[in-house]
Amino acid sequence: MFVEFDYEPLIEDFHADGEMKIESVLKILENSGSRHSDLAGNNVLEGSSNGMAWILTDWYVEIDSRPRYGSKIKAKTWSQGATSIFGTSRDFELYCNGEICGRGTTRWVLYDVLSSRPKKVEPDLMEKYGPESISVFGSVKLPKITVPESFEREIKLMPRRNDIDFNFHVHNLVYVDYAMEVLPEDVYRKHDFKKIRINYKSGVKEGEEIVVKYAPSEKGHTVCIFGTDGSLKTAIEID
Repeated sequence: MFVEFDYEPLIEDFHADGEMKIESVLKILENSGSRHSDLAGNNVLEGSSNGMAWILTDWYVEIDSRPRYGSKIKAKTWSQGATSIFGTSRDFELYCNGEICGRGTTRWVLYDVLSSRPKKVEPDLMEKYGPESISVFGSVKLPKITVPESFEREIKLMPRRNDIDFNFHVHNLVYVDYAMEVLPEDVYRKHDFKKIRINYKSGVKEGEEIVVKYAPSEKGHTVCIFGTDGSLKTAIEID
């Protein structure tokens, strides 16, 4: 089942020069996936309240050209079905004025909230999504993020109440906001990012202070988010 999602851009989706923020690109793709879940009869909020949640573990997105203010935006998404005992993959294509301008993939694990354990993905659940055996990146593995041995910059942050989602931890796209805060000013202002890779290790909860660290890398820019105990929460690579 391929699901198309027409998005009406908002003014806050764009930088001052009229180019769409990479955070907004991810938001559009994420919302297209939620639309698919709703159409499949697997309401995300209902599932969470009943003790079952899809936990996002990975993002990888490549952007050919960033949509500009006034563009007509559409996302296309589909599930690849169960790609492991506990998980699945979802792929995306982003269109701007009828032309494909980006593509991405995500990895998910089905989680039993009550037992705090991964839950087996049953065939009847995946069948609701009408899985498609197509991958935007083929059989290529997701790029690995190497945690730097040292960092150039770091900041401490306390998640705001509004950063917490329905699963009671920091929403996955908010980590990108945190990454933007620690980028050097010249890097942030240039904002010509074409690729973003995110690997989530463990969720940040309300009231949990974090340390956001930055280092340049061969591939671009690496941001790692740590707990105050030094545990790695999320690794992000932007190019």
